[in-house]
Amino acid sequence: MRTETDELPPPVNHVFLDYENVHDIDAAIIGSKAVHLTLLFGAQKTKLDVAVVEKLIQYAATVELVRLKSSGRNALDFSLAYYLGRAVLADPCGYFHIISKDTGYDALIEHLRSKQINVRRHDSFATLNFSGPAKLAPPIPPGPAPKPKLPSMHKVQSPIVDNRVTQLLEHLSNFPATRPKNKDRLVSLLVAQLGNKISETRAIKLVNHLSQAGHLTIGEKGAITYHLERK
Repeated sequence: MRTETDELPPPVNHVFLDYENVHDIDAAIIGSKAVHLTLLFGAQKTKLDVAVVEKLIQYAATVELVRLKSSGRNALDFSLAYYLGRAVLADPCGYFHIISKDTGYDALIEHLRSKQINVRRHDSFATLNFSGPAKLAPPIPPGPAPKPKLPSMHKVQSPIVDNRVTQLLEHLSNFPATRPKNKDRLVSLLVAQLGNKISETRAIKLVNHLSQAGHLTIGEKGAITYHLERK
């Protein structure tokens, strides 16, 4: 039987729909596991399909409706960029999808991807696909344990650390001003980034592992010194 220490929850897929540009909503993704949907409407849009509305009500906790109060050129585009940026700040290890035929988003997407943020644009829901949960590491074969090696900054060699923690290291490296200053705050950040589906005890183990791997040093009073400088 798998336990909490065997597997981390799948990353959240954040979907942002430019409803001024794409008018068909795939109701099947509403309520899907590990999906948060943000629908952005222009001031003139007042109607939705009944089947879609029923699912929006049923899964209200995973859906956010944003209706602009005024119209204007690129008004919805800038609003979508704001909500996307807010989601990236809250969950830098998540996956982000923009549903729109507007290629004007591509420059923003290119910039975010240069910051190691997983974001893509889709012309419609037909091309939308989600990343599955992280796979478990293969079992360790019997025999004497190999001599441990200090891993590089972006390759944490541990069965309990998956790609999302590697992405978190990337985020901490790219944004040094927002790094948590002590162990308790870093633990809280890990819990928040993994959607509160990881216990505090589990998060503490991850932080201790990052310390053992040489990515950070924890002082006597919990103060953290990071070793994330790029070579």
